[in-house]
Amino acid sequence: MMKNVLQVAVFTSLLASFSAFAHHPAEDIVSEDIYEMIDENVADTPHALLDFTSMGR
Repeated sequence: MMKNVLQVAVFTSLLASFSAFAHHPAEDIVSEDIYEMIDENVADTPHALLDFTSMGR
C-alpha cells in the first residue's frame, strides 16, 4: 500500500514539475522594449561577459 502511494507521489511530482519549466514566468508579460533596454544598458559593463555554463561546478 505504502509503496503504491510513494510511486503515485513521485509520478505526480514529475508531471507537475514539467509544466513549471514550460515557459519563462515573464513570457508574454514583459515587452521586447524592456529586453532591448536591458541589453543596451548591460552592453558596456563586465556583466555582458557573464557565462553561467559552469555555475555550481
